[in-house]
Amino acid sequence: MQAAQFLLLGLYPAALCSCIGTDIARRIIPNAVIGALLLGFTALAILTPLPDLPLRLLLAAAITALGFSLFAENVVGAGDAKLAGVLILWMDPAQLPLFVLACGLFGGLLTLAACAVRRPAEQPDRTVAIPGRTIPYGVALAGAGLLLHPYSSLLGAG
Repeated sequence: MQAAQFLLLGLYPAALCSCIGTDIARRIIPNAVIGALLLGFTALAILTPLPDLPLRLLLAAAITALGFSLFAENVVGAGDAKLAGVLILWMDPAQLPLFVLACGLFGGLLTLAACAVRRPAEQPDRTVAIPGRTIPYGVALAGAGLLLHPYSSLLGAG
């Protein structure tokens, strides 16, 4: 099962760290990273038995649909929507509530950090957002994925 271990302990964390770096630097989550995560999960599903695979696929489709509905309303970026959907594949279905909670906490911390680094002359009233400024929410998504990964049943399967 060397290949499964590489996917779980190499590809997954490296891809999420890449998402964090590119989202902070350029506000972009590369499609190549999303594709690597999707192909990696497909390989993992072929290599290891996943009795909850249908539920994982259903939840990933639902989260992706929700993400793109939020993208259509200009709430999140398309990369965030794709990343959320693919991350759900790598998590146990029971981890979904914790994932949502962790994303919210990390997102809140990102928002506070973004407000703290804005110069007072730029925004004297820190309760009002600056138009055009975005929060790199891929950082929150990838951070939550990394936080929950050690507790995944996939690590026992690989």
